[in-house]
Amino acid sequence: MNADTLIKNANDELSLLSRLVVDRATMREGNEKLTLVIDEEGARLLTMERVRQEIECAVKKAYGLEIVYERAS
Repeated sequence: MNADTLIKNANDELSLLSRLVVDRATMREGNEKLTLVIDEEGARLLTMERVRQEIECAVKKAYGLEIVYERAS
């Protein structure tokens, strides 16, 4: 799974800001969870509740997975 696939499958669910976060993130799937490894800009955008909710809803709807965020080092 990658950002392009998620954006394509959940296009109607994601605003421009949410797409920006997803596009910049690295994704890992495991244990029925999707981990988004986000950079500083993505972390800043995730402080907006709407952006966080859109991404979580899109991942749940498209893949049935919980989402976990991790900061890139």
